[in-house]
Amino acid sequence: MKIRFLLPVFISLIILLIPEAGCQEKTGDTHPQTEEYTQPVNELQNEQAEPETTIEEPLPKIVVENDVYDCGDINPNSTQKGQFHFSNQGQGVLEIEKIQSTCGCTVPELKKKTYLPGESGTINVTYRPGQRSGQVSKHLYILSNDKQNSRAPLTIKANVVRKINYTPKRFKLRLDEENTGVGNITIKSLDGKAFAISRIRIKPECMKIDYDPVVEAEEFVLKPQVDMEKVKDTKSGTINIKITHPSQDAISIPFNLLPPFKSDPATLIALKATPDKPIRKTLYILSNYAEEFEIVSVTPSNDAIKIINQEYLGDKYEITLDIVPPSDIGQKRYFNSKLTVDIAGSEELVINCVGSIPDKTTEKTSN
Repeated sequence: MKIRFLLPVFISLIILLIPEAGCQEKTGDTHPQTEEYTQPVNELQNEQAEPETTIEEPLPKIVVENDVYDCGDINPNSTQKGQFHFSNQGQGVLEIEKIQSTCGCTVPELKKKTYLPGESGTINVTYRPGQRSGQVSKHLYILSNDKQNSRAPLTIKANVVRKINYTPKRFKLRLDEENTGVGNITIKSLDGKAFAISRIRIKPECMKIDYDPVVEAEEFVLKPQVDMEKVKDTKSGTINIKITHPSQDAISIPFNLLPPFKSDPATLIALKATPDKPIRKTLYILSNYAEEFEIVSVTPSNDAIKIINQEYLGDKYEITLDIVPPSDIGQKRYFNSKLTVDIAGSEELVINCVGSIPDKTTEKTSN
């Protein structure tokens, strides 16, 4: 009886367990497929790809052995020669573009411009201090393809010691003064050494100076004599004196002549002007020697200047004019003109006129 009763129960349990086992079997079959499918493809590619290597370009490196050259105590108007030594301590080829000088008194020289790694070079420099005395410092630059130091600085230092003194240092000539106001020239040795004046040249030849090239002394006093007729055609010039002093062999004294007339302003200027729109200006012509004069004509070089009126006011001429910026200026932003004033009995006076027009791009941006 018990067996007959338990048999149906046993069969029912078996029927209930069969679907659960099927589900577990199905789940177990799909699990490994899911893992294989979800593995990223790029991870497989990265595992197979070889690591990339970066090849760095070999770079040059300029190293200057002595970036400062000190000439020490030197004489005015002397010629000093020095050297700067450098080397390429990088791995690449050093290419030097040029040696840049900041003044005409320093002249650098470098014939070779390409330097392999470990190779050295020399820059030869000639320095002329001129006539000024005292401490001086001049700068040069080595321009190269060294990215870390593309403009390597160099310095020339000196102490210019004057052993000759002279006065004046410049002459200002005036037509209304006797001998144009030129006084004596005094040249004196400061170190007690005697010297001679070997040559005097004056350009242009509007004056003369007597001297004896045989005489030696520690001090000379020279007396220039001006040719009043020749000096009228002179604007500027120089008195060049050669001497035999061991520390200085030349002296230069510039001179300028005060011209008969001048303009006020000296230059006509019209900035940020509008094309074809006149700008009214007043110009005065004056005598530097307070003399009466007559203007024969006033002539502009082009249409940028229009003469409105001119009037003599007793000691000067007043000229009223319009500056008219041209409309056909093209791509340029600047224009210029000249005004020639013909004065009776004198040379012409030329006044420059310069002007600018705003950039159209800037105008649009501001608007």
